[in-house]
Amino acid sequence: MTSAPLRAARPVTSILVAGYGTLTSGIVPHLLSLPDTALTVASRHLTATPDPRATLIHPDAVGTTAPDVIIGCFADDEHSRAFWQHPRTTHVLADHRPACIELSTITPTWAEQWHLLLQDHGALPVECPVTGSRPGAIAGTLTAFLYSSAMDERAERVLGTFTRNRHRFTAPGHPARFKLVYNAWGATILHSLGVYAPLLPPLLGDDSATATEIITTDGWMSVIASTKLHRIHRDDYSDPDFTATHMAKDLRYARELLGRLPLLECTLKAFEETVKHSGPYADFTAVAVSEAP
Repeated sequence: MTSAPLRAARPVTSILVAGYGTLTSGIVPHLLSLPDTALTVASRHLTATPDPRATLIHPDAVGTTAPDVIIGCFADDEHSRAFWQHPRTTHVLADHRPACIELSTITPTWAEQWHLLLQDHGALPVECPVTGSRPGAIAGTLTAFLYSSAMDERAERVLGTFTRNRHRFTAPGHPARFKLVYNAWGATILHSLGVYAPLLPPLLGDDSATATEIITTDGWMSVIASTKLHRIHRDDYSDPDFTATHMAKDLRYARELLGRLPLLECTLKAFEETVKHSGPYADFTAVAVSEAP
């Protein structure tokens, strides 16, 4: 009997996650589920690896890595720039030409500059803000707003682990623009829950439970009310799915893009009050507290 020929080992895909927080904590287990994958997490704040299968490094050690894919997830433009523009990162980009996925909600100006920066160093930029917050990250069902100048098997394989829908745009910066409009619009609707939901018990008494059932299960408002109203009713704003301070930042970026729209100004003020009174890391549904009668 002739033995079967030996099959060459599949090369290991090296993934670097830069920035560890609410979103990436949900994504990491999905990345580790990929076969033939080595995962490194770069974080200034973690003191232990989030998973024994992952390697933890300080961002200062990024230059020692050789990633095929880099995933960036940062609080704002400032932190995103600090990582991607740092010489230790640009050296890695030039040496290894990875596919680079930027998940952060950033300004369109920086998004467009980011594409040019990575292309200048031979890497492939994949602009990819996501929505779905922590529940979507944990479930692997995030929705991605995506632009890349070329399809890349490495990026597609990685994104397939933690996104359910990927909507493709046709120009750099367009996902960033849309994400800011999307978040501002959604925050305005969420703010309205805080305005109207607290009025139901004094107006309806025992029937407020029936009203809540209607709002959360029937009609167009049920989509958002069913996922957010329970926190408002329980005053449950710790252990955030998405923080109030990040939403306030997104709204400020949206104001830079859209101007001082009355609804946007009202919503931003409410979230800034939420950060002041409930703390920056309260869940963003705490905006209801600022409007409670």
